[in-house]
Amino acid sequence: MAKAKATDILSLIEAEHRQVEQLFTQIEKAKGNKIPSYFQEIYKALNLHARTEELAFYPALREYEETQEYIEEAEEEHEDVSVLLEEIKAMKPNDPEFLEKISELKQAVQHHVEEEESEIFDAVRECMSEEQLTALGEEFKKAKAKLEPDVEAALAQ
Repeated sequence: MAKAKATDILSLIEAEHRQVEQLFTQIEKAKGNKIPSYFQEIYKALNLHARTEELAFYPALREYEETQEYIEEAEEEHEDVSVLLEEIKAMKPNDPEFLEKISELKQAVQHHVEEEESEIFDAVRECMSEEQLTALGEEFKKAKAKLEPDVEAALAQ
């Protein structure tokens, strides 16, 4: 059974989860013109995170019987989050539903994070060695760097 190291994929994903949690806390406390900038950060972080997982993490999960069962649900959750992000992006921050949609987004993300960090991570630790997790961590970082310009461009549209 593999233990987490700072450079393994599970540690990198957990760090991104904590970053997004902090962004949700900040947007909930924000007032006025700070709200759109926090949403932009959330939009970028979640899109980049989901696309990187789908490129670098989920394909590795398909290789193990113990982890295959989790992929479809995780991808569906990513799609739900993506739809919410686009709905919120199309709104104005002073729209009455804006903060409600942010709350809905936060709940969807929390659900995904809880499942991923418990069920999926436990299954991954049973299947993969520390070396595999570290190698996946490197792939994750490279994929993220490659995807970042695309996510920036999507935010600007």
